[in-house]
Amino acid sequence: MRQFSTDVSHELRTPLTAIQGQLEVALFTATRKEQLQEAIENALQDVERLSNLVRALLLLSQSESGQIPTHKAVVDLAGVVDDLVDQFQIPAEAEGVKLTQTSREPVPCEVDRTQIERLVTNLLSNAIKYTPKGGWVRACAEQTGDTVRLIVEDSGVGIPPGHIQHIFDRFYRVPDPNPEKGLGLGLSFVAAIVKAHGGEIRVDSEPGKGSRFEVSLPVGNVRAAIETPVLQA
Repeated sequence: MRQFSTDVSHELRTPLTAIQGQLEVALFTATRKEQLQEAIENALQDVERLSNLVRALLLLSQSESGQIPTHKAVVDLAGVVDDLVDQFQIPAEAEGVKLTQTSREPVPCEVDRTQIERLVTNLLSNAIKYTPKGGWVRACAEQTGDTVRLIVEDSGVGIPPGHIQHIFDRFYRVPDPNPEKGLGLGLSFVAAIVKAHGGEIRVDSEPGKGSRFEVSLPVGNVRAAIETPVLQA
């Protein structure tokens, strides 16, 4: 709790300090309408960042304490991946990254669709973010017996060996010159969601060659749903 409080204080201090500085400068030095408008726009951007951080912290706290209710239903994991890959095509193209989905057949499993969509979204977002222009990101869902697997792999910058064991920690960020890479909370959500579903996550990565995230989840009670077609795409 002491470490968590320290981390939260640090993350909140940065946007608050920026907002305070921008508004003070505008109040005491701005002489034109354009200067005031620029200060307000910059402050609003930091307010949005602050709001996102507070929402993320609340969701993470709830998920780790088991307070988020899960509404499990039988869904097609391959269909979920396919939908999200389609949604990420525009940001992937903007980064010059080729994004593909390689699943071939439906992969029914009993999960909380909203949470799984958040999991896939975080993995895809990270993969695209850390893959240089000209690289690729691939997503795949498959079933092996009583387990379903979700795989997101990329040809990105990779993760140094000494950092892999920490990447699911709250606020942990592999050192990067770009401060806009994120808050260090996305993979914490992924780990919490996997844990809530009784699954496991494995990471293989090599600096300069890319990363591979593999999530294994229990297939759940899908037989009855398959016999009575209520499978959600």
